[in-house]
Amino acid sequence: MDNENRVIILTSNEDLINQLSANKIPDTHTINFNYLDNLSQLNSKIDKFNDRICVICRNVAIGYNYDVLTCASCRIFFYRNQNQRNKLKCLLRQGQCSIDYKHDRKCPRCRLDRCFQVGMRKDLRINHQQKRHISSKSVSQPTHTTDNLMMDIVKEDDIILICDNKNELLSAEDLLIIENIRSSFVLIFQDHNNQCSCVDISNRICALVSWSQFASRNILDSIKFFRKINQFEQLNIDDRFILIKYNIFSLFLILKCFYFKRSNDCCSYDNNQLAEKHRQFFLLCGDSYGIRDMFVNLIHSLVKITEQDPIFLSFLLIILLFSQGLSMNENEPTLKDSLIVNQFQSYYIELLWKYLINKQGEIKTWKCFTHLITIIIRIQSVGKIIREFFRIQSITSDVMDQIEPLVHTLLLIQ
Repeated sequence: MDNENRVIILTSNEDLINQLSANKIPDTHTINFNYLDNLSQLNSKIDKFNDRICVICRNVAIGYNYDVLTCASCRIFFYRNQNQRNKLKCLLRQGQCSIDYKHDRKCPRCRLDRCFQVGMRKDLRINHQQKRHISSKSVSQPTHTTDNLMMDIVKEDDIILICDNKNELLSAEDLLIIENIRSSFVLIFQDHNNQCSCVDISNRICALVSWSQFASRNILDSIKFFRKINQFEQLNIDDRFILIKYNIFSLFLILKCFYFKRSNDCCSYDNNQLAEKHRQFFLLCGDSYGIRDMFVNLIHSLVKITEQDPIFLSFLLIILLFSQGLSMNENEPTLKDSLIVNQFQSYYIELLWKYLINKQGEIKTWKCFTHLITIIIRIQSVGKIIREFFRIQSITSDVMDQIEPLVHTLLLIQ
């Protein structure tokens, strides 16, 4: 009928979905478009009409960017790095890394090389002629902007397909900030994986001195990362010093989560060589209270909740850095501008929240944040115990003059 109304219902109410499916009302089509679980199914349907797959990473494309069909992430990546090729290094140093949207740790050098190989052009943002060609394939195709990616409707005959790209919470500015933080985090910390193997366990003094050198490198790189964060640079210089001095020790747990390998790692539960060396190190330093076990258990909890996602971990680093009182030290000075620190922390909590909803949905994100609160409390307590453990060992082992100066500050040694 010419006057027939067409209605699209978006719902997560399973009872309503089951009712509509059971009744088999004529001309009614039910489509499950859970983005994470059914992406491949949706992509096959979208491909039939639009072939809208990013040629860089195989994710869902948003249109032609720099003359090539790409997703939002690859568009932003090329925008930021198109003139940085000589500064980027291949993660495996072979120039043949896989660039797939399913991999969180994409090699930046190989990804940029891929962009140029498929024809992305520095002098062109969007090829409007090709963009119009995409739009002409559907009767009603919404304009593609990063701020309006909630749904794409493709109509053929009497079937309407709805593709939920789940970016409605993230603006173009949000995506740019997320990619900037992720790339800075990976580039700064990607080579740290084997640092702990350099700790000398010949004797107690060697163990403490070599550990202080290892910790010092972590401190310097952590500061380097934080200085990439605009809000951190805007803080009062005294507040920056206080946050680094009292909070950064607890952040080592987050970094270890990033380096953690599921096999042959110093924090593994098994008896591999690195794990045995790790146990021996703590024994040399006088661990009779199971401090290593606390550390390892917390690492495994962090790995489970973050899935070692560099975006999740980098945001967690920033959020914890901006946490006043994280060290639970009664002598920690009051910040000169605590309000602005709270505002910056709230900003990154909100951005992490939106990122996780975009990645895994609201229900899972609620559960994740609830679990995360418990883990942060554990980070506070375990971080305080381990810092005090190393502080006492450093003072009582007659190695003060050999301990790295930065570690003196880290351990609150006057």
